[in-house]
Amino acid sequence: MSSLVDSPLRRGRGLLLRSGSIKRTVVMETRTGEVLLGLVSRGQALVAELLRLSQHAPVVLHQSSASDSGGKYAGLLFDFKYFKSPEVYEEQVEASETLATLDDEFREECGSVVERFFLLFDGIVKYYKDLSRFIDDLLQDGAGAFLQESAESVLEDEEGRQLLVEALMLHGVLLLLLEHRMPGSLREQLLVAHCRCRGSSDFLNFEAIQSLCRSVPPPPKASSAFAPVALLASFLQGSSSPSAAEPNMILLSNVEEMCSRFPLPRRLMRLAIARLRSDDLYNQMRHYPNPEHRCASLGGQVACMYVLLNFVPEILQSETLVMKDIVDKFLLGWWVVPIFMGFMVDLSVAWDQYKAAKAALAPILVPQQVREVGQAYSTRVPELLVELRGILSEGVLTQEFVLSNMASLVACLRESNIALRWLLLHRNTMNKKLKDIIVALGGANGSELLLSLILETATLEFELKQVYGDLLEGKEAQFLKCKNHAAECMQELSDFFSGSKVLSRKVKDENMQNWFLQMGQQVRALECKAEASRAVRKIQQMILALQEVEQFHQIESSLQIKQYLAETRTHLQHMVRTLNVQEGVLATISVVTDASYAWGLIVGFTPQIHARINADPFTVLKLSCLFLKLRSILDIPLLRISQSGSMDLYSVSEYYSSELVAYVRSVMEIIPVSMFSILNDVIAVQTKQLHELPWRLEKESLRDFAQPEERYKLAKATHRVAVFTQGIMAMKKTFMGAIEVDPWQLLEIGIRKQLVKQVATSLHTILVFPTGGVVELEEQLQELLLSLQAQRRSMEYFQDYVHVHGLQLWHEEFARIIDYNAEQECNAFVKRKVQDWQSVYQDPAKPIPQFPVPAKDTSMTSNFMGRLAHKLLQLTDPSKSMYLAPMSGWFDAQGQELVGLRTMTLLQATFGTAGLTGLDRLLGFQVTHAIRQAVMHLSYSSESSEMSNWLESLQNVLTPNSSIPDPGTVVYTEYCTRVGVNAAGWNAWVESVSRIGQIQLLRCLLGSHLRASAKFESSTISHAVDAMNKAALADIMDSEEGTASGVENSEVKSRMLGELRKQLHLCGLYTPLHSIYITTRPANGCALLLFLVTISQLPRYVLDSHLGTLTSRMKKAALDCCPLIVGIGTILQQMHPLHVTAYIRFLGQYVRTYAENPGKQDKPSAKDGPKLAAEVVNVVAWVLALAKHMGYPQELLNSHFPPLVLDIIPT
Repeated sequence: MSSLVDSPLRRGRGLLLRSGSIKRTVVMETRTGEVLLGLVSRGQALVAELLRLSQHAPVVLHQSSASDSGGKYAGLLFDFKYFKSPEVYEEQVEASETLATLDDEFREECGSVVERFFLLFDGIVKYYKDLSRFIDDLLQDGAGAFLQESAESVLEDEEGRQLLVEALMLHGVLLLLLEHRMPGSLREQLLVAHCRCRGSSDFLNFEAIQSLCRSVPPPPKASSAFAPVALLASFLQGSSSPSAAEPNMILLSNVEEMCSRFPLPRRLMRLAIARLRSDDLYNQMRHYPNPEHRCASLGGQVACMYVLLNFVPEILQSETLVMKDIVDKFLLGWWVVPIFMGFMVDLSVAWDQYKAAKAALAPILVPQQVREVGQAYSTRVPELLVELRGILSEGVLTQEFVLSNMASLVACLRESNIALRWLLLHRNTMNKKLKDIIVALGGANGSELLLSLILETATLEFELKQVYGDLLEGKEAQFLKCKNHAAECMQELSDFFSGSKVLSRKVKDENMQNWFLQMGQQVRALECKAEASRAVRKIQQMILALQEVEQFHQIESSLQIKQYLAETRTHLQHMVRTLNVQEGVLATISVVTDASYAWGLIVGFTPQIHARINADPFTVLKLSCLFLKLRSILDIPLLRISQSGSMDLYSVSEYYSSELVAYVRSVMEIIPVSMFSILNDVIAVQTKQLHELPWRLEKESLRDFAQPEERYKLAKATHRVAVFTQGIMAMKKTFMGAIEVDPWQLLEIGIRKQLVKQVATSLHTILVFPTGGVVELEEQLQELLLSLQAQRRSMEYFQDYVHVHGLQLWHEEFARIIDYNAEQECNAFVKRKVQDWQSVYQDPAKPIPQFPVPAKDTSMTSNFMGRLAHKLLQLTDPSKSMYLAPMSGWFDAQGQELVGLRTMTLLQATFGTAGLTGLDRLLGFQVTHAIRQAVMHLSYSSESSEMSNWLESLQNVLTPNSSIPDPGTVVYTEYCTRVGVNAAGWNAWVESVSRIGQIQLLRCLLGSHLRASAKFESSTISHAVDAMNKAALADIMDSEEGTASGVENSEVKSRMLGELRKQLHLCGLYTPLHSIYITTRPANGCALLLFLVTISQLPRYVLDSHLGTLTSRMKKAALDCCPLIVGIGTILQQMHPLHVTAYIRFLGQYVRTYAENPGKQDKPSAKDGPKLAAEVVNVVAWVLALAKHMGYPQELLNSHFPPLVLDIIPT
C-alpha cells in the first residue's frame, strides 16, 4: 500500500491544485457534499469495472454474439424474446441432450462471469436511482432531505459545482461507454444468461436493468458515417489504419435513445450547462494566460457539455444561439473532443443529425479554416523541436537557468502540449476530407516529427519537474544562504566606512556606515516563510537603493565598494527568484502537461518507437519520460475516490495502473524481440557453421577451426545484445500508479514472453503426426529435441550479457507451457472448464499463445499435448499391439517395439520431467473420464429392473459360493446369454475398459521412468520426498478423528499435502493402479456383472506359455488381454473392497465348477502332467495377472482357489 499512497494520491494533488482547493470545502463537509462525493466515487469505480469486464468477457460470448450460428453456446444465448415465452426456450434446451449438456457446461464455465456482468448492470441502475433521488431532493428547494441546500446554492459553491457536474457527467459516460464497449445484443444475451443461471428473473430493479440492456435501435435516418461498433474493442490496442475508427473513438448513432431511457431533470441539466458556459469550472484559465489557448484550457468543460447536452437534445436541435455560443467559446478550431480516459468523440459526426449544433459547428469545419488552423500547429512543430532541443542540450537546464527563465520554460511546455493535443486528436477525425488535409500539412515525415515532439516535450517536463522540485525542496536553505551573504557584504561595507580598517582610514563616513549597517539589519530581517509578495517588494526596494547609493562620489570612485554592491545585488536578486519558486508553478506544469487525452492515441506510434529503439537503444531514456507523462491518466479516476476514502481505491488504481504498465511492456518488448531475432542468428551460427573444437588440436588445423568470419558474426551479435541491455538498464525504477516498474523486471518479462512464443511455436509446428507410424513419432521427437537444445544453449550463452538467469527462465517457462497446454487439453474431460483467462499458468504479461489446429492433424485435440497423448494411445491400441510386462513395452504382431523404454528415454530427453508429468496428468484426466463413464454404464445396467432380476436369480443359484451350483457349468453360459454380456453393446463397453487399462499401463511406464530418473539425477530430493510422504502417511494414520488442531494448522497441513503431492508426481512416487479416481456407490450386483463380462471374454484368449500371458486365439490380430485385465482391476479399485472379494470368489467358484465338471479333456501326458480345462487355465491366468498388477494379497487367492491349480499354471 505504500506504493499506492506514493503514487495516485501524490498525482492527485496536481488535480486538487488545478481545481483550486487543496482542502475540503464547506459543501464537501455538509451532507450534500458527502452524498455527491460518494456518488462520484461510485461512478468512477463503475466505469473502471465496465472497462475491466468489457476486456475479459468470455470468448464464447463474443463468438456467439457475432452471428446467430457461430459460437459454441450459440444455441443457449437468447435475446429478450426469451422473456416473452421462456417455457418454449427451456423445452427446446431440455429436448436436446446436446444442448442440455452444453447448458450445464455453460453454467459451470461462465456462470460467475455472467453474474459479475449483472452486478455491473445493477450497479449502473442503482447509481442512476440514487442520483435521481438526490436531484429530486435538491430541486425541492429546502423542502426535501437537504433543508438548507438547493440546486442553485450547490452550483454557487466551487467544489459543489464541480461535484454535481461530475456526478451528472459520469451517469452519461456510463451509458455511452456501455453502448460503445458492450453492444445491445451482447447485453441482452448476458442478462438472459444470468436469469437462466439463477433460474429466475425476480430481481430488484429488474425492469430498469432490462431497459439498460435492451438493444438500442438505430434512428430511421441514421447518417452513413455511423459504423457498427466492434464487439468489445481492445482498450489500448487497435488499428492505426487511416480508414478505420480508433477503438477509443465513440461512434454511436443512438445516444439520444439511450439517454432518454434514464433521463435527468431538464431544469437541473440546463442550470449545469449554463454554469459550464459561463464559469471556469476547474480554474484552468489562470494556467493559460494566452486567450488563444482558451479552447485547450477548457477541454474538460467541453467534455462535460457534450455529455450533458445528450440529455437535453432540444438544445442541440433548435437552440441556435446557445450552440453558437458554445462553439465560439469552447470549440473554435476544435471538433474532436476527449470525453473520458482517452475516449473521444468527433463532433462533426456526432452532431451531424442535430440542426442547431451542425449549423454552429459548420464554420470551423470549412476546409480552408481547417487548413489554416492545421498549418499554424504543423509549422510550430519544427520550431518547438529546435527550442526544446536547445533547452535539453547538456549543461543548459541548470537550477540557475530555471530560476532565470521559468516563465519561458513553462510557455514552451504550454505551446508544445497544445500543439500535440490538437494534432493527436484531429489526425483521428472521422471526416476523411479534413483528415487528409491535416495529414498532408504534416508532410511525409509528419508522424516522425510529431513523435519527436512527444518525446522531447516529455523529457523537458520530466527534467524541469526534477530541477524545480529540487529548487522547491531547497528553497529555504538557498534563501538563507543568499541572505547571509548579502548581510555580510553590508557589514563589510559598514566597517569600511567606519574608518577603523587599515585601508579605509581616509574614507571615514558615519552616515554611510550607519546606512549600510541599517541595510544589513533589514536584510537579516527578511524571512522566506513570510508573504512572498511583500518580501519581494522589500528586496526590490533594497536593490533600487543600492543602485542609487552607487552614484555617490565616494562610492563611484572605489572599484572595491562597487564590487561589493554588485555582489549584494546579485544575492538579493537570487533571493527574489528563490521566493518566486512556488508550488503553484508545479500545479501549472501539471495542468499544461496533462496527457489523459492521449490514452490510446499514443498506441499508434508504437511501430515508430520500435524502429527508433532498434536504431538507438538509448531512446528508452526518453521513453521513460513519456511513460511518466502518461501517468497523469490516474488523476481523474482516483482523485474523488481517494477523497471519499472509498474501499475501491486500490481496485481502480490497480486496473488503470495495470493498463498503463501493459502499454509500457508493449513498447519495450521490441528489445527482447530484437534480442531473440539476434538469438536466432546465433543459433544458426552455433548449430550450422561453427565446428565443435576437439580436445586436442594440431597446429596445422588451427586455421580451419578458427573460422574468424563466423566468430566475428557471433561477437557482433553478442555486442548488439549487450547494447540493448545497456539501453533498458539506463532506465530507473518508477511507479506507474500502484505498480512499480523495474527495468530489470521489464527486460526479464520481455525475454520470457519471447521465449514462450518461440518455444510454443516450435512445439506446435513440429509435433504434428499425419500418419500413425512409430518412426514418425521418433523423427518428430528428435527434430524437436534438436530445436529445443539449440534454443536452450543460446539462452545459456546470452545470460551473462543480458544479466538474467537464462537456464532458470528456460525451465520455468517451458514447465509453464507444458502445464498450460495440459490443463487446456484436460478441459475436454471435465465439466467445469478452466478458461484461458482463468488459468494460473497464463499470464497477460507473457501470454502462452494459442494456435489453430494444424490442417494435417486428425487427432481432434486442441494442442500439442493432446496430439502427443493421442499418438501414444494410437500406437498402444489394444487391438493393434500387445503389452509385454517383462519388456515394459508394446509390440506389434511382427514383434517390433512400438512404445517402450526407448520411447520414454526420448520423451525424457525432449520434454524433461515437466513434459512427462504433464503427459501423465493429461492421461490421468482421460482415465478418470473413462472410468466414470464405464462405472455409470455398469451401475445403470445392474440397476435396471430386468438385469437386476437376472442377477438376483443368478446370485441365488450361486449361493453359497463355497459350493458348486447344481446346474453345473451350464449355468454360466445360460446366464451370460440372458444378461446379454455377449451383445454388441457390451463389446463397446469392454473396449472402453480395455482403453482404461491401456492408459493405466502407459501411466505406470511414465511413473517408473520418472522414478528412475529422479533417483539417478536427484537422489537426495527423491529420498527426501519419499521420507516426507511416509511421515505424512504415518501422521494421518496416527491422528485421531475429531482432534481439534485449529483451522490455521489444518489449512497449512492441506497446503503442505498439496505441494507434497506435486513433488511426488515429479519424482514418480505414485501408483496409478492403486489410485482412487472417482467416488461411487455401485449396486450390489456390479461384482457379479463384472464376473459375467469376464467369463464372456475369456474364450477369446489362450495362455501362451512362452510369453506367460493370455494371447488372442486369432494370430492375425493382436487383441491384447493385459489392458482389459488392468481395466477391470481399475474399476474394481474404485469400489469397496467387498466387491473385489466377491469378484474373486465368483471366479474361484467358476474354476471349481469346471474342475469338478471337466467335460472333454485331452489325455494326460506323462511329460506334461494332467491337463486342465481351457476355461480353468484362462481364469487362473487372468486372476494371477490381475493380482500381480493390482497387488492383491496371496491369501485372497488361496482362500478362493485350490492352491494346486494356482501352482500348476505356468505364468
